[in-house]
Amino acid sequence: MKKFFIHNAFFRLVAPLVYGVLVYLLILLINNNVSQVNDFFSSEEVYLCITFTYLSFELCRAIILLLDSYLPEKYFRLRIFVQPLLCIIVSTGLIIVLLMQYFKLYIGFSISTMQLVIFGVTYTVSALLYNLLYFSNYYLKRENTVKLAAERNQHHVLEMEMNEFRNDINPALLFESLEGLINLMYRDVEKAEAYIDNLASAYRYVLTNRQEELVPASQELDAARNMVTILNERYFGHLKFESAVDEDELSAMLIPGTLPLIIEALVRSTIVSRFEPLIIRCYIEDDYITVQSKLNDRLAQPAEHPALTRLQKSYSLYSDRPMIRVKAYDENYIKLPIINVAEEIVLSR
Repeated sequence: MKKFFIHNAFFRLVAPLVYGVLVYLLILLINNNVSQVNDFFSSEEVYLCITFTYLSFELCRAIILLLDSYLPEKYFRLRIFVQPLLCIIVSTGLIIVLLMQYFKLYIGFSISTMQLVIFGVTYTVSALLYNLLYFSNYYLKRENTVKLAAERNQHHVLEMEMNEFRNDINPALLFESLEGLINLMYRDVEKAEAYIDNLASAYRYVLTNRQEELVPASQELDAARNMVTILNERYFGHLKFESAVDEDELSAMLIPGTLPLIIEALVRSTIVSRFEPLIIRCYIEDDYITVQSKLNDRLAQPAEHPALTRLQKSYSLYSDRPMIRVKAYDENYIKLPIINVAEEIVLSR
């Protein structure tokens, strides 16, 4: 429903034609009985009623367009009273004036007061019905707009949830791990079983904590070590993860999946070889958990993982301090703001 149907060309042409005939028949029935309708029916008067009806509808439409332009939406409740009143005064008043002139100049005598009242009441009701159509169409359109917006929001939420689920599953890592597992099974079955356990632990951690808002740093560090073990099969053991987080700092809270995601992103964007192994260090500094690695970027950088952008937005919801990503002095730094339990309690209220 892109616009109100009163502005539709078909409605503007057909409605006055049909309604004008009905107005004329109604006036005949008021002045006469049913058996006399055929005797007093005049095609000329029918055309006059159709013309007056067309004029009434177009004047009402012009007033609506004028109010649409000059009366803000916030005054719409006032408009419910002002608009019908203006339509009645302008359209009915003009029709009465034209009707009096028609009888005086064309018929040759003045119209009776009773006939004038009948025409006035009829076109007053017509103006009210026209406005009723407009307001009913307006509220129907607004209700449909709200429903469409709700459906779009629901679709957007479902789409986001589906994208998050796909990102959580991380199909690229899964396929690479399965390919590595196939090769490993031909070399060492026991090592392949251990690799399956590590892979299962990684995905179990992701799926288990999908509904959790925050997890302790100790769980994230374990998940990070597990991720390094999985990736090392592809990089032949040239990845190392070193944690300098003290035991009393392991209760610091992080968003689930943060460290595994960052480690995977660092590995995929860095040249790793036996001559240039990648050592990833994790430590706490200035209320930030810092992930540091040597800067050795690939020539063709992969597209940034969308989960990293989502992660950056998520940390902005839990802390006033942003997630920081810096490359300086041949080092790559990613700093994650520590989310204290006190902050979490305040947020949950």
